[in-house]
Amino acid sequence: MLSSAPEQVAPLLIALAGLVVLALTAWSAVSNSRMAIAALGIGTYAFLIAGPSVALGPWLVAPLLLLVAMYASAFGPASRAIAGSLLRLGVLAFGAFAVAYLFAQGWALRLGPFPGGGFESFWLYVAMSSAAGLAIGLCLAAVRRDIAEIARGMVVGYLAFGAAGLVVALGSVVIMYPHGSYVALGLAALWGVVIWLIVTNTIAISIAMRALARASWAGAARAGIALTLATLICGIATFAAFGPLAVSGVAPPLLILPNTSTAQ
Repeated sequence: MLSSAPEQVAPLLIALAGLVVLALTAWSAVSNSRMAIAALGIGTYAFLIAGPSVALGPWLVAPLLLLVAMYASAFGPASRAIAGSLLRLGVLAFGAFAVAYLFAQGWALRLGPFPGGGFESFWLYVAMSSAAGLAIGLCLAAVRRDIAEIARGMVVGYLAFGAAGLVVALGSVVIMYPHGSYVALGLAALWGVVIWLIVTNTIAISIAMRALARASWAGAARAGIALTLATLICGIATFAAFGPLAVSGVAPPLLILPNTSTAQ
């Protein structure tokens, strides 16, 4: 990075400092029983590390788990309950990426390479859904004083983002693969898909928050808008920061797995 993309170092250092500030903010909020602020700090941390974790590896996930454990301990459960909660989060995340990987394999075998030459946006979407689910769970736990709500929030996030992504993916196949092979329709089609995904995500999150998290319609709509905007902003920032590295070959293919490499 220093030799090939030095302009990328300063933003990363600033981001790292921001993560430290968020972690300290969460610790201070938990110490003072201000759980809503702690949930906001940890949720923001999760969104900020989603992109870098896909691009450079999950090095910042371990501190996130420690923050979640610290957060859960403030509700007074036994250590076994906290460990069980973290285990459920890990199982949910593993399952989500496993399903995403199988979907990626099916796409590649049936339709060929993902539009754009790789699965960067695809994996980033799954990582962002994990961050959104964790943020939902932390906020639910703060309101209901129950650490079981953290896993419930992850389920809500995965189901909402998964349903929205599936609807947009199937719709895109009809438009961009009319005869079974990809037809390039230009940037207008790409932006159309992005806008479609934004609207679908907002609706899906709102419905999931209402049906599964038992939130009011007003609260569900606010959550849908806020999480969709957070996903959009962090996704754009990720491509701006790591896109040049992926193109230049400084960074390895994102989330190296068979048939999903960005290498041509």
